[in-house]
Amino acid sequence: MKQPILLVLTLVLLPGAALSQSVPIAGTKIDVDVYGNLFVLNADDNTLSLYDREYKRVAMVGGQGWDEGRFDRPSSVWARNGMDVFVADYGNRRVQRFDRVLRFVSLLGGVDAGGELPGFGYPTDVALSRLGELFVCDNDNKSVLKIGKSGSIEKTIGGYDAGKGRLLNPSRIEIGPRDNLYVLDGRRILVFDAFGNFVRDLFEGVTREPREIFADGSRIAVLDGGRLYIFDSAERPSGECDVAGFLADSTEQVRSFALAQEKLYLLTGKGLTILKDPFPDPGVRPVEKEGNSP
Repeated sequence: MKQPILLVLTLVLLPGAALSQSVPIAGTKIDVDVYGNLFVLNADDNTLSLYDREYKRVAMVGGQGWDEGRFDRPSSVWARNGMDVFVADYGNRRVQRFDRVLRFVSLLGGVDAGGELPGFGYPTDVALSRLGELFVCDNDNKSVLKIGKSGSIEKTIGGYDAGKGRLLNPSRIEIGPRDNLYVLDGRRILVFDAFGNFVRDLFEGVTREPREIFADGSRIAVLDGGRLYIFDSAERPSGECDVAGFLADSTEQVRSFALAQEKLYLLTGKGLTILKDPFPDPGVRPVEKEGNSP
């Protein structure tokens, strides 16, 4: 393993915003685990990096290819529970699973890698439920796949027979309050229950250009254009802000964001900005852990 890289952190006091931290990390998608470790996926160079709570890189895997631990245009990473890391390996038509320090564990799908799974297309996102069920956004088949612990597809969600819940261009999936599924589908955000039944559109008619979503057990967040909207556990609007005001360069577009450890993480093409959560949940506190290493 390469020696950890010490990054230079810059503290910036932005007009009208909380004290923020800027870190020169390149990537296209981020996730944060329960201990505050940061996982950065970079589709530009097909890598996945792990950073500790001091934003020092402690592990990296990837590179272009079909072999285990390599990627082809990876589209998303999920690493929230502090044990499992899943990567939607889009170009290879598979999902790869790693452990918490990025050691390869297994793969799901992958026609050209010997792991073909009937009905599995091009994954754009992945999320793991509290019960260990894996949900995969399948943009090729225009659906969400529910995959059980056995590794087989148990249910197809949002297919042709879903009525108003039919998916046309699913790109992101999150698991939120009451284990509901939130799927970003073009300009819609569709809500399904834990069994895959369509429930409603989230805030229908209000969001115009939703690009990223985030959810946990207490809230849902939607990045719509340059604004961040927060919904409480009952899916009621509870706050909003202009994310451009938090960035050193307000012209930069946010590629990915996360809310964890009472912080808001904003990833742009110029790096990562971390600041205090503008809409903290009073019932949630960060997990304490000795040391900075994962």
